[in-house]
Amino acid sequence: MDHEIHKWVNSDQDYFSGVQIYDRYGRNPNLARILRRGGATVKNRLTLSYELGKIAKQIAVSENVPAMKKPPEKQEIKKAEQSETSEVPTIEILRSEQKMCYKMLDNLHAILPYKEKTERMNIAFQILELDDRLKEITIRIEHFDKHGVIPVQPVKDEPKTLSDLNTAELIKRQMTVRTYITRYKTKLEKSKSLKKRSRYQELLDKYQLEMDDINKRMSQ
Repeated sequence: MDHEIHKWVNSDQDYFSGVQIYDRYGRNPNLARILRRGGATVKNRLTLSYELGKIAKQIAVSENVPAMKKPPEKQEIKKAEQSETSEVPTIEILRSEQKMCYKMLDNLHAILPYKEKTERMNIAFQILELDDRLKEITIRIEHFDKHGVIPVQPVKDEPKTLSDLNTAELIKRQMTVRTYITRYKTKLEKSKSLKKRSRYQELLDKYQLEMDDINKRMSQ
């Protein structure tokens, strides 16, 4: 039997089609949710390949299917996770980001009165998010100025799933996702690199699926 998991494991392993396959055959709903919401990071790609590889191996044994590509080892996944989280910013990077936040906030406040209602709501949410980020950066800089050490970035709570959001939160997320869709549509149209176009299309598909889900929930 030419199982779809075998086809995926022996293909280029498109991330989002792999996530859909794992949704159907995987036994860990929490991992499935993390893979859906986390996006196609290096760690998530390796994790997805590893998990589907294990399922494919089980199917191969039961159906006597020829050997397939070897899934990544857990050690590879751990290394990818460390490479994504081990970078510690210098005080210069923090100060630079702080200045950038100020500039972006000044710009957003300046254009806010001249935009349409739907755009103003989206800009207002961006301002709130930037304010939160600026407060976090400022606290870390002040700690460094006083103690000479940059404190570890606060661990954020795991993001809620769409089913956990109330109406106001759904509207906020809808505005954010709409911005991402517009951004990656523009990037996709302008980019001449096949590699970048493929990446932009993946992100566009991801946010379009999320937007469809949001719209469905808001219409209920």
